[in-house]
Parts: sequence; C-alpha cells; structure tokens
Amino acid sequence: MSNFSISEIVARVNQLPDIDDSLDVSWVGASDSEAIQILENALAVNITGSFKDFILQTGGGGLEDLYISSISKDAPLNGCYDDTMYYRQDWCPHKLPDHLIVIQRDFDDNEPMCLDTSVVVDGENPVVLYYYQSTGYIEKIADSFSAYYQEFLSPYFDANDI
Repeated sequence: MSNFSISEIVARVNQLPDIDDSLDVSWVGASDSEAIQILENALAVNITGSFKDFILQTGGGGLEDLYISSISKDAPLNGCYDDTMYYRQDWCPHKLPDHLIVIQRDFDDNEPMCLDTSVVVDGENPVVLYYYQSTGYIEKIADSFSAYYQEFLSPYFDANDI
C-alpha cells in the first residue's frame, strides 16, 4: 500500500459517499494553530506531524462511523479535549496517562485510540491503543496518524477502488 499524504487521504474519504451512498462524511472545518495551541496548553502536550496537519485541514471528523476527535477553531476545548478528559476521570479503572490524547473514541466505551505525545520520531507522534479497562497497557498501532488513518480506512478504499 502506498503512503498517502493527509490531503490525499482526505480527498479519498471525500469520494466515498459518491461511490457508496450508505457512507456519510462530515468534517468539523479547518482549524488553526491557535486552536491547537489552546488544546496543547490545556492538556500540557505537544502535537506534531500528520495529526496536526489533519486537524489544520479538517478540524476532525470524517466517516460518520469512524469519526476522528476534533480540535475546532471555534471550540478547541471540545472534541479531542472532552474525549481525553473523559478517560482521565476517577471512574476509569486505569486513568489515561497525561501524555496520551484521545484521537478516536468509541462511544460503546471500548479502548480509545490515542496519540502518544511523549514520543516524536521523524516529526510524528505514534498512534496507540490504550487498554483502560483491563491493564492500562499501551499498544503501539502505527508510527504516525497518517499511517494509522490510511490503514484504518483501507477496507473502505479497497472495497470502492479508491
């Protein structure tokens, strides 16, 4: 599988509803560096690489069933911030570590996909799965958000020849 840029991945996602009308795509709307900085300050993290590029271009969102947490220009402390804070609460058997931010939350309360802001390799934060219910284990899923997102969407791209 070729590696695509965030712009190319977003363009491919935008094609999906034209090919399969059962799929809905919704983006929050392009964000900006100031909104990202507000979130970074609030969570005491530094976001780098392709996730930052994705947020600047889309604000978050995507396929309705595979929604990526947002950092909206108009409300940067909603979306990604709320999703992250949800897993840092006392009810959580293994609270989310401070260096992880939730980038994809399953509203059935399965383990969240997170960006590991404590690691930067080649300008990218890796994507990890956080096992908050059982062990608190952090499993690396991809070296970058773009690699994760492309792999995550590949069944839709392959099924629709995009």
